Amino acid sequence: MSKRTRMILTGVIPILGVSAVLIGVGLGGKLPGFAGELFRKITGFMFTPVFMELTFAFLGLIAVFWINSIRLQREGDEYVSLEIENDQDEPKL
Repeated sequence: MSKRTRMILTGVIPILGVSAVLIGVGLGGKLPGFAGELFRKITGFMFTPVFMELTFAFLGLIAVFWINSIRLQREGDEYVSLEIENDQDEPKL
């Protein structure tokens, strides 16, 4: 598998995961009894006009954090240590 394919999959997999959550909540409404009623209420709440934007913004943030965590696991931390030299004369008051 090429490097470009791995980069594309790194971005696509979290997006597919978020899509699977949305599809799962929608299909959960087909369950009988209390579970189906609960998923139908969640679906109705998620897709009302104001909360739909908030829901997709939240799921988008989850996807971004997921992609970032995959990148950090692969590349490691980006912390840099700085060395401060005290050889310079300090100004006297």
